[in-house]
Amino acid sequence: MIFLIPIRHFLQHCASLLIRGGFMNLILYYLFVYLIEAIILWLYCNRIFTSRKNTFLSLLITIGMFSLLIPVAILTNAALNAFCSFIVYLCCIVLNYDSKPVWALFHALALTILMALSEGLIAAAIPDITIYAFRDGNIHSSAFTFVILSKSVYLCISQLVTRIFSKDTVNNASIRKSTLMLYLIPVISSIITVSLGYICLNGKLSGSDSVIVFICLVLLLSINILTFYLQQDISQKNVEYARLQIELQKETDTEHYYNYVQEVNEKQHILIHDIKNHLNTISQLNDGKHIDEITGYINNILGSDALRKSKRYCKIDILNVIISRYAEQCSNSDISFEADIRANTLEYLPAQDFTSIFCNLLDNAIDASLSCDEPYIDCNVSLIRGGNADLISIANSCKSSPLGHDGKLHSRKQDTGFHGYGLKSVKRIADKYNGLLNYVYSEEKHEFRVVVMLEHP
Repeated sequence: MIFLIPIRHFLQHCASLLIRGGFMNLILYYLFVYLIEAIILWLYCNRIFTSRKNTFLSLLITIGMFSLLIPVAILTNAALNAFCSFIVYLCCIVLNYDSKPVWALFHALALTILMALSEGLIAAAIPDITIYAFRDGNIHSSAFTFVILSKSVYLCISQLVTRIFSKDTVNNASIRKSTLMLYLIPVISSIITVSLGYICLNGKLSGSDSVIVFICLVLLLSINILTFYLQQDISQKNVEYARLQIELQKETDTEHYYNYVQEVNEKQHILIHDIKNHLNTISQLNDGKHIDEITGYINNILGSDALRKSKRYCKIDILNVIISRYAEQCSNSDISFEADIRANTLEYLPAQDFTSIFCNLLDNAIDASLSCDEPYIDCNVSLIRGGNADLISIANSCKSSPLGHDGKLHSRKQDTGFHGYGLKSVKRIADKYNGLLNYVYSEEKHEFRVVVMLEHP
């Protein structure tokens, strides 16, 4: 019986509204209110959390969830409305975004408080607005003005809060400055919105003038929403660009290192070639009077970088150095490593592309293999398509699938700030050579394989 009381109250309230002819106005009013609130929540969560779903699918789900609040709002119970709004906020965050339960509760509560605060600020700034908006128990045109004013303030405050909890981790002064300047547009337009709202409520405007002012208010709110959406999009692209720049710098540094190692290998070949001359020199000094000179000479040769051992995997020097380095890492980590680099492959690639492809893929392969009982890595490069393309295949042991339900790779590393940018770099090179990047996981073999196809230029 207790559960029938709110339903009875709701039906009685709807009946009274139908009698007065204000039911459709009420429905349109709350549709307008919750559409704006849904968009504000969507913008807020996109900045704070990582979405589980397609961007616009999450927006549709959010709007659908907020539409469920319309029957509750018709009851005109402020406490019940606030509680149900909190529940909807919480459900939208949990359904659409990756978030810990504690953080979902925190942000749902924070948004509920911010929403109430924004409405209170407008009611305090324009004391008579609620009297004009809701007189006689009906919804008047002033109610829509109140919504636009309060939601404009709510939008600005919520977006300022996202600056504290933003998921972006790249700290770049130029990015912060460029995105911060965009906040001036909503702040200025919100001031204009409040001013126009005050004029609309307190000025003696004709019906047509009131309609024009209302349209201006709606457009200003739309500008605010679009500005914050563009700000998020620009911020995301700036962060991605900064991360790619860092990745490119890393690749450049690695290329310099491998060039240095290649020079050492060349010195080794020169030393081997000149070993006859070194032996002749030692023989001439070996007269019993130059023992210290002979000892120093031999020590210099033995201590030379040129005597470092280097296995030859292919004829391409830079690739040979890269493979040798990772083979040594695998040996030190007890990982079985095999490499088969066929002749006449990848000869057209510049040094930085070798670094980008093989360093990124082999780094990931080693990380995945370390946790396996029988770790192995198999690296192969071969010709395909009648010799018109090269196929790079790197297979490694992997305990469990790194692929999510969406088919994308998910990092197990502690620091995921730069997760995915190594493969993006490989994909960039594959696209440059009209190729493709693909990966697959075998549950039967517990094997992860990455395949890169590159067409010959």
